[in-house]
Amino acid sequence: MADEPRLAQVLYWQGRVAYVRGDLQTAITYAEQSLAIADRLEDETLSAPPVNLLGRSYSLQWNTARGSQLMVRSTAQMHQIGNRVEEATAAGYAAAALGWRGEFTQALAYSDRGVVLARELTNPFAEAAALQYRGMVHDQQGAWPQALTDFEAARRVAEGVGDHFRVYIINIWEGWTYIRAGDPASGRGLLEQALAFAEQMRTVLFVALGKAWLAACFLALGELDTVPALCQEALQVAAETSDRFAQAVAYRTLAETLTQRTTPDRQQAEQAMGEAIRLWKEIEFNPELARSYMCYARLLRQWGQQDTAAHYLSEAIAMFQEMGTDWDLAQTEQMRRHGGMVPQVACGIAFMLLTAFLLFLTKLHGSSNSNAIGRRSWTC
Repeated sequence: MADEPRLAQVLYWQGRVAYVRGDLQTAITYAEQSLAIADRLEDETLSAPPVNLLGRSYSLQWNTARGSQLMVRSTAQMHQIGNRVEEATAAGYAAAALGWRGEFTQALAYSDRGVVLARELTNPFAEAAALQYRGMVHDQQGAWPQALTDFEAARRVAEGVGDHFRVYIINIWEGWTYIRAGDPASGRGLLEQALAFAEQMRTVLFVALGKAWLAACFLALGELDTVPALCQEALQVAAETSDRFAQAVAYRTLAETLTQRTTPDRQQAEQAMGEAIRLWKEIEFNPELARSYMCYARLLRQWGQQDTAAHYLSEAIAMFQEMGTDWDLAQTEQMRRHGGMVPQVACGIAFMLLTAFLLFLTKLHGSSNSNAIGRRSWTC
């Protein structure tokens, strides 16, 4: 009995070493054993480290339910034991995991808590992380201008203290946000910069996701010939690292691409979209699941399956309403009202005109960024 606290600590550190090496499953195995001992002893100080480690590990495995639950607990524990730096980081992690589930009210509360704490502590490393996590929440909420503002602020802070790995992670997520905000050229630059850094540092963290998002970028830019091979690269790395989120992004992007080629391949497109939807459901990543329903509905309408498309549109609308993702909801309701999707070419022309108008307003008001990031991408 007297040796149990020491055993719990040893198991935690074994898990921590595995986590640093990127072996998340081994980290979880050790941390679960450590937590079991600490909980049996009812020792919050002893349980706080494995709870935090488990929350991080499950979140990086895209187990959003378990990850968010543990990081909420970790935030409370770190507050209780007076570790304010870890409280700020835990709050940020909790925010991201809750946002991935579409629980945005809680997610934003935790993300703001993390930013405020980090700034009160004047800890730039914690502040950069907290701003990044809040940007990730805004991204999933569809609030892309706010997301980009947070990412840019996080990068400035991280660069100021030489936190190059944090900059790498920010570039990955911000690159994706630029694509969805209607600026795939900026997204491409950030993602290519990030992937070059990952290769230099020989890290695999978020590499599959970076490749999948870069493929989505090429799709948005109309460079369709580049997309399938890049999706396959993303899928290969994702299989090696058990990255189900990256797999889902790659499959959805591949499905979109296969329907836009000169010779569409409906069978493979349906298989790819079905796999993406299955993966989103499996990891309970609700915002992207709803967006995939909307994408699939558009494809089904192209194929003349109006009734099935209507079903998926209804599913997407119900999810967007529950999550409060207003922009996505407006686009999906517009699809339903029109009885069909606006053709891609027409959408492109419309957004070109909108962009020109926004740039005109920008020059009038002397602002360089506020309107430019307001554009939205129709690429799912």
